[in-house]
Amino acid sequence: MAIPKYYVRPDGLHETIIKINGKRKAFRGRTDREVWEKVKSYRADVAAGKTETFENVAHAWWNEIEPTLADNSYKNYKPAYNRAIAEFGKADVSSITAKDVEKYINCFAKTYAKKTVTTQRQIIRQILNKAQREGYIAYNPADAVLLPKNLPQAKRRAPGPAQIKLIKKSLDKTFGLFAYLIYYTGCRRGEALALRYEDIDRKAKKVRINKSAYYIGARPYIKSPKTEAGDRVVPLLSALASALPNKKHGYIFSDDGGESPLMNHRVTRLYAAYQTESGVTVTPHEIRHGYATALHDAGVDYKTAQTLLGHAQLSTTMDIYTDVLDNTIDEAAAKMDRNF
Repeated sequence: MAIPKYYVRPDGLHETIIKINGKRKAFRGRTDREVWEKVKSYRADVAAGKTETFENVAHAWWNEIEPTLADNSYKNYKPAYNRAIAEFGKADVSSITAKDVEKYINCFAKTYAKKTVTTQRQIIRQILNKAQREGYIAYNPADAVLLPKNLPQAKRRAPGPAQIKLIKKSLDKTFGLFAYLIYYTGCRRGEALALRYEDIDRKAKKVRINKSAYYIGARPYIKSPKTEAGDRVVPLLSALASALPNKKHGYIFSDDGGESPLMNHRVTRLYAAYQTESGVTVTPHEIRHGYATALHDAGVDYKTAQTLLGHAQLSTTMDIYTDVLDNTIDEAAAKMDRNF
């Protein structure tokens, strides 16, 4: 067996490049001995048939994780999984370097917002974690990859006054109570779907939000909040108290008399019907942003708003308030022009 030649890279790492089964592969380490050990280990793996493409590892990882994904996670993971395979699919998983992943993520970040870029890196990292657990690689190169700085945040804007007016007057439409409840409580979509009449305290005028509905396929499941901040109590405002049926038990949004939450496809269809009948075009999450805007307009301070919205970080609350503050500054500027 020929001893490979080594050279020292500008970054101080020792490197050799060898050809195995017609493929060139680079090995790096802090010393020649370390590089040589990696070469021997890789040759042994090749001889034992223990090499694999990124695509095959990704398929094995997806088969494990897909059944465990909630509906929202599936919607985010599936496109990222497909993109990862398109980029690295045919490559020997052991040949993928941190530089390869970094180059891809940096290019990807030029056209996508921070959350999507973060998810893309996370999926690649999880697939390579699978490769590491299976023994195809000694370490995960994606662990060393940082997100580019100053990535843009995807903005969900709050509904304008016209949309809020439609939400308020469309209570009698199909699924109208759903949008109405989100506007008057600031619930997330899953939190609203998990809400029970037992969570409504009419005497104390409070609503307890302490769980969320999620979906595997069409079937609903209930989970606790991801953070302590998600377990919260919000005011039961008079408009919502009047709109809610005077019941004591069961899920508020249900097809079987309150025994279980709505199925996923039912939520989609009911909300689509609501939008058609009412003219409301915003999403449930954007309606939640409308609640945040209403808190600001009512003079609620940021820390209290953070608590009512169930945000673990104040920065998340402030991100929602960015557009509100911009409008406030514009209004202040108009007043200053008149008065100065």
